[in-house]
Amino acid sequence: RSEFSSTNLIAFLNFFSYIIVMNTLVPISLYVSVEVIRLGLSWLIDWDMKMYHSESDTPAKARTTTLNEELGQIQYIFSDKTGTLTQNVMTFHMCSIGGKVYGEMPTESDGQKPTPVDFSYNQDFDKEFVFYDKNLVDQCLQGDPDVLNFFRLIALCHTVMPEVMEVAGKRKITYQAQSPDEGALVSASKNFGITFVGRNPSEIVIEIQSEKERTEEKYELLAILDFDNVRKRMSVIVRGPVPSRRIQILCKGA
Repeated sequence: RSEFSSTNLIAFLNFFSYIIVMNTLVPISLYVSVEVIRLGLSWLIDWDMKMYHSESDTPAKARTTTLNEELGQIQYIFSDKTGTLTQNVMTFHMCSIGGKVYGEMPTESDGQKPTPVDFSYNQDFDKEFVFYDKNLVDQCLQGDPDVLNFFRLIALCHTVMPEVMEVAGKRKITYQAQSPDEGALVSASKNFGITFVGRNPSEIVIEIQSEKERTEEKYELLAILDFDNVRKRMSVIVRGPVPSRRIQILCKGA
């Protein structure tokens, strides 16, 4: 009888050991159902009007079906500065190229507001972008080497991802940036006619608008040196377009 009891005990323990070992397995049909539910929940995030920002016409966008589960695990939010919880807006107003300062702050003088530059010549310009120094636009259109290299650097040295869409028969490019300053600089370069249009792990593509034509330049991406607190700057190493194919290191930062 003791042998029978010990056999039953062993069988009982083996059965529950089997359940513990196999409990992570999910039937295929149940896995598909879970993925469909996750997809539906991600759509609800996209459609949520409470997460729509009317000023920038930006809705919420769930880039992964597990976003709802990840948000559900958040218990605390820590903030290290007031801009995180209020508003952190970066705009391009002025720049210095080759020792010459371009741009003006939008202040009223003699009771008159300065006249903003007309960017309608550029098919990719943003209506919200405002700049008050036409000299910089003229230098871009005339092909000034220093000005073009300045905006080439801005259009190449970053980690921004572009999103190209067709709206009313016209191309619209929006940028997804990790930081507001990167987004502001790349968007400013686009408005001045040096447009970042695409990238992949080995190549970056930009377009340059001149007075007569719009040309495309493809740069082979050799390396990215990310921004860190020691260097306080970011760099990319690229091989230029044909025919020169010159290797350059472009650096942006403090």
